[in-house]
Parts: sequence; C-alpha cells; structure tokens
Amino acid sequence: MKEIHKNWDVFINEGHNIIVASVVCIDEEGRILILKRSETAPRRALLWDLPGGHVDQSDNSIEAGGIRELEEEAGLSASPGDLTYIDKTMRGRMLRYFFATREWTGNVKLVPNPKTDILEHIEYKWATIEDIEGLADPSFPDYILRKALVKMRNSNE
Repeated sequence: MKEIHKNWDVFINEGHNIIVASVVCIDEEGRILILKRSETAPRRALLWDLPGGHVDQSDNSIEAGGIRELEEEAGLSASPGDLTYIDKTMRGRMLRYFFATREWTGNVKLVPNPKTDILEHIEYKWATIEDIEGLADPSFPDYILRKALVKMRNSNE
C-alpha cells in the first residue's frame, strides 16, 4: 500500500505540473453551476469558474480530488462513480481535468475553505451556455461545457 501511495505522489507532482480537477454540475434544466471567486482570491479574483481545485496527496484519484473540491467549494456531495470524464487541458504547468455529473446531493452553499478558513467564492448561479458566454472572462472553458452537455445528454439516451 505504501508503494501505491508513493506512486500517486509521483503522479500528482509529475514534472512539477499542478493537477486540477473541475466538476461540471448540470441540473435538470441543462444549466451549469458556476461560482464567482472572491475579491481576495489569489488567482482570477472576481471571475466565474467551475467548482474544482488542486488534487492533493490525500486524494486517491483525480476524480476523488474533484469530488472533494466540489464539496469544499459548493457544499455538494457526489461519488467518483457519478463523474463522467469530459476532457483535459494544459495551461502553463496546470493540467486541468474536467468531469461532468448530473448526480449530486445537497444544496449549494458557499463556506470558507476548511484548510485555510478563507471564503474562496462569494456567489453562485445555475447558468446556461448563453449566460456563460456573456461573462467577461474569455478564458472560461465554454467549449468544455458544450462537450459536457452533449456527452451527458448522450449518456441519458
């Protein structure tokens, strides 16, 4: 078991890349949960984003990291089996994995990060693709969201 943990540590720190997992939550109306970062956020302050964050050594998988971040950032619970892989992107040293789900429990609540006690997000909304395209941040991954919607729709047929 120690060897598996060592291999996981090597993987998540591979080449000193930062591994991030984001979860595209899609409601029954086809809207996507987005969160607005706080004004004190170290990166991308006051911009909209998906629930997600760094996969760390306590996570057993990239999916588990996404689930942990979903719970920490939005108060929603899901299991790794509820996630569908959508895509991954590389920006600088950040390797970002995207997963989608229609399966979660709970209601969205924005609370301080349990490790830092900092409120990372100040607002949330369920938005359509059109709403999201109208946001000021041109780097928001709307093509990933379109892919997620198609993949989730096809998985329900």
